[in-house]
Amino acid sequence: MTTPTKTEAPRPPATTLSGRLKSRFFPNPWSGAVSIILTPLLIYLGYRTLLFVFVNARWDAVSRNLTLFMQGTYPRDQQWRLVVQVLLLALALGVGTGTGSAAARDRAEEAGLAYSPPSVLGTLRRFWSLIAFVLILLFMTGTPVPWITAAGVVVAGLLGWQAFRLPRRLRMAGWLVTLLLLFAGFQVVSGTVGAAWVPMGVIAAVALWKTTPEKRFALRMTLLLKVGLAVGALASVRALYLAFPLVGVGWDNWSGFHLTLWWSAIVIVLSFPFGLLLALARRSSLPALRYLSTSYIELIRGVPLITLLFMGQFMLGFLLPVGSSLSRISRSIAAGTMFTSAYVAEIVRGGLQSLPAGQTEAGQALGMGSTAIMRKIVLPQALRAVIPAMVGQFISLFKDSSLLFILNLVEFLGVRGLVHAQADFRVVGHAETLVFVALGYWAFAFAMSRESQRLERRLGVGVR
Repeated sequence: MTTPTKTEAPRPPATTLSGRLKSRFFPNPWSGAVSIILTPLLIYLGYRTLLFVFVNARWDAVSRNLTLFMQGTYPRDQQWRLVVQVLLLALALGVGTGTGSAAARDRAEEAGLAYSPPSVLGTLRRFWSLIAFVLILLFMTGTPVPWITAAGVVVAGLLGWQAFRLPRRLRMAGWLVTLLLLFAGFQVVSGTVGAAWVPMGVIAAVALWKTTPEKRFALRMTLLLKVGLAVGALASVRALYLAFPLVGVGWDNWSGFHLTLWWSAIVIVLSFPFGLLLALARRSSLPALRYLSTSYIELIRGVPLITLLFMGQFMLGFLLPVGSSLSRISRSIAAGTMFTSAYVAEIVRGGLQSLPAGQTEAGQALGMGSTAIMRKIVLPQALRAVIPAMVGQFISLFKDSSLLFILNLVEFLGVRGLVHAQADFRVVGHAETLVFVALGYWAFAFAMSRESQRLERRLGVGVR
């Protein structure tokens, strides 16, 4: 008969500073040895970093070329467009955030749970890397215009967030206004000629379709009324754009960090639905769809992105009708979307395969169709499981935008070539501009990573 062994009671957490340092850095001999080795090294690296940043570095190469870094060779007499664009995007972000918070509050009330709106301090913690980068930019400027613009961005965001107070029946209107402001922010720079009316017309048509009452008329009359209002909205927007054309600056003239952000955002938005469709096609029971999607995914994943960028520039024209011309940025966006959608498809396929077959069988037992099962049961769980890999792919895409300089497009990293072509900075400031560019990439990539982690915690990724 064995005697029970005594179990030691857990030690209370240390309350003194020395106790906390000991528990953190010297909990056992191995950790203590690592701490003793690494602490002097980290102190030395910190000292050398501070010495470089505040003493040895010549930041003139950055401070005197901030405009060049941010907007590249964009026409100086059209800078007002960029200011208006930033304000519209801030307003759109505020309206979208407020509408999303209101929707979360509604879901919490329906579930009988308490809800607390996001605080200012919590927002600062979420986006502290972006805020720090913007503050560094502002302190490097020599004019009050950037400060006034930054203040306008904050005011626009706070005004947009008041959508949180809208009643539930206007929730769809909040999302439509967000889309409207996003496209308006794009078109204030690119102009409203050509096919620019299409997204605005679609938004107006959807708004009228969703807000048309369905219980006052017969089903056929309601459908006819909705179709008539949608077509009328498209025609009205088309007529308005023809009556008041705004000639903008084509995005072949965009450059700098402005180009980097827009290129990355557009490719991310386009590649996600394409990748989702490819993943579903690869799991389809139709052999033609399955073989085509598999061939596409394996072919694209076996080719470097730089090869697709070159092919987009030199070979895409052969696949288009005679007389049609795509700009260099449009071709690079097409190549980036093709590349990223193949990886997104494999990420989504991995999430779909991780779900047990019982999920589909449960939906079938409830009498649901295959489309409803995929949309309401399978896809939400699969996408929830692949959030880390998906965001990691999008962060990689954001950094891969630096490859655009090979196509003679002046993106954020490519601006360094223009800076060091100046007589004052041909031999000095190279390390400083590299550090500045790296800081810009890191600030946005880190913010994306933090938002991914926050979304994982909210959805309970990895928790059964």
